[in-house]
Amino acid sequence: MFKPEKLIRITIQVPLQFISAVTATLTRFKLLHLVRISETYLGHLGYTADTDEGLIKKFEELFKEVKFIIEALAVRAEQIALQDLVIPEKDIFRIKDRLKEVKKAVEPTLNSLKIAGGELVEKKALSDKISFLPADFDFSRLKDCRFVSWMIGLVPARGLEKLEESLAEVHHAFTHIGTFQQRAVIMVFGLKKDESILERALKGAFFEKIDIPARISGTAGKIIADIQSQIETLEEKKKRLSLERESFKKKYSEELLIIKEKIIAARNILTARRFFGKIDKSYLISGWIPIRLFEKLKETLTAVTEGQVIFEKVDSAELREMREGVINIPILFNNPMLISPFEKLTRLYGTPRYKEVEPTIFFALSFLLMFGMMFGDVGHGIVLFIVGHIIFRRFYKYMDYGVILMECGIVSAIFGFLYGSLFGLDNVIPALWFRPLNNISYFMKVALGVGIFLVSLGFILNLINALRLSEYEGLLSASGLAGALFYWMLIGVGVKYFFTGHLAPHELSVFGWVAGLLITIIVLNQPLYRLLFKRQPIGKIIKQKGLLTEIVESVVQLFDDIIRYLSNTISFIRLAAFALAHAALFLSVFSIADLVAHEKGGGLFYWLVVTAGNAVIILLEGLVVSIQIVRLEYYEFFTKFFRGGGEQFKSFDHEIDSEKNNV
Repeated sequence: MFKPEKLIRITIQVPLQFISAVTATLTRFKLLHLVRISETYLGHLGYTADTDEGLIKKFEELFKEVKFIIEALAVRAEQIALQDLVIPEKDIFRIKDRLKEVKKAVEPTLNSLKIAGGELVEKKALSDKISFLPADFDFSRLKDCRFVSWMIGLVPARGLEKLEESLAEVHHAFTHIGTFQQRAVIMVFGLKKDESILERALKGAFFEKIDIPARISGTAGKIIADIQSQIETLEEKKKRLSLERESFKKKYSEELLIIKEKIIAARNILTARRFFGKIDKSYLISGWIPIRLFEKLKETLTAVTEGQVIFEKVDSAELREMREGVINIPILFNNPMLISPFEKLTRLYGTPRYKEVEPTIFFALSFLLMFGMMFGDVGHGIVLFIVGHIIFRRFYKYMDYGVILMECGIVSAIFGFLYGSLFGLDNVIPALWFRPLNNISYFMKVALGVGIFLVSLGFILNLINALRLSEYEGLLSASGLAGALFYWMLIGVGVKYFFTGHLAPHELSVFGWVAGLLITIIVLNQPLYRLLFKRQPIGKIIKQKGLLTEIVESVVQLFDDIIRYLSNTISFIRLAAFALAHAALFLSVFSIADLVAHEKGGGLFYWLVVTAGNAVIILLEGLVVSIQIVRLEYYEFFTKFFRGGGEQFKSFDHEIDSEKNNV
């Protein structure tokens, strides 16, 4: 928390015979960020490893086969932990042979089931097509038509007159033979030489053609009876085959899932070797690992390799590639469970550098504070908590968002008690603090206070980052310490005047002198930096080319930053604005509910409207409020201190997945 996890760079040398076992162990260990040896100085010396791409392709083909069988047997996808280490070069043959045996056993049943299902769909579709025809309609009499074409289709019941007009210039005849779903079923005859003209005319009359297979003969009633008999036979066959498939599913499901996991593990092991290096008969593996896990990893790999493994541990400050800027230290966030879900939102803005302040905790706490202020209602908070809890329990993929929703629900309920609001009803519980609509000016002051606090926090974090990263050049600029002091003085004077209505002459005098000094420092920040930090002589600084340009740029930057900081602060008034909008929406809902209840003459309609209105407010206002908070975080807060440009830590398995996607 406040800073990323401390990492160290390790290089592991492993004998050739243990590389598969070591890679499989690292796949389970996960918390290793691989470094591609080819991109390090060892790679430049030629110590790179070859990867058996042909073996990878074989496992890809096996994965497709096992995935097809699993889906065909409707096996529920579950992740099974493998008990044994996977050795790709050895396991490829066992997996291939076993998969061939399983496929041979289940394929006839699966193919027959697929064919039966297709035939069943076809027969039912054909039955639907002719079910609305008269039972004595005889298709046999139409088979020998040599000069006349015919078709059956549907037209709107009121479109028969338009159809007659459309066919006026073509030799034709049509018969109305029934009705289907409020449309007329008609049979149209025309000369074969006019078939294309006939089709265009029918299309203009919204005619929907029904395709009748050419092989059909006999009366419609007899054909339908035969089809129904075939459907019953096919359904019995499908039922029998489904039971056989279920038997195969029980027999092979666990084994197939294990085979699938073995194939995935083998692919991961082989793909990981693209990152490795090789010296003679040993492999080189390099990467970043949390320092707290080093001993555990060393102990595990020593046991796997029977002691035949060499470790090299290097601190980032001592690393040659780091000093030369060839690689970056990856960032592994280190936040508690209730804060870590907000890492996703931090990453959307960027990844901090290794020595930067890790901003997730500040993002999380300020996000929840602002959400509660803008969305304060006990009832709405409870609803958000319940929805978040459902997502957390049932949708593993979105578990982080479930945690965020639950936390937002809690702070919303807390502010609901402070505002005295329960589903918009302000006469049920007392306000522990104030009611927004009755204290608008006070709420504006509170919102501005939050804005001043967060902008000031941004300045402080910026100063911490500058010191950690040894970036002293900006300390005397408008975005550094000088700018922060000027902002705090300006805010202090403004707050004093806002609350008292006047400023003493000595206060104005002190403000003027200090402000003048800070402005001078900001305008001359570049020359002062060279004088104080780089120890350049004054004469050299004065004679330096571009000095006047630097000063002019600093003046422009000063005014730009002052305006931006004030606008950033004022922007937080939206906290009050959206909270008031939230309360105003309740008034609208209750007004509409009163009107509907008056018109309909019942209290039931009143509560239906209130319920629907609250649902709309939760969905609409909750989304809008969240967007506005993210905007305040990114543009008013993060811009003060966040540098970014860091590399995100990718665990061993995720790094391999990225490599597979890039190939």
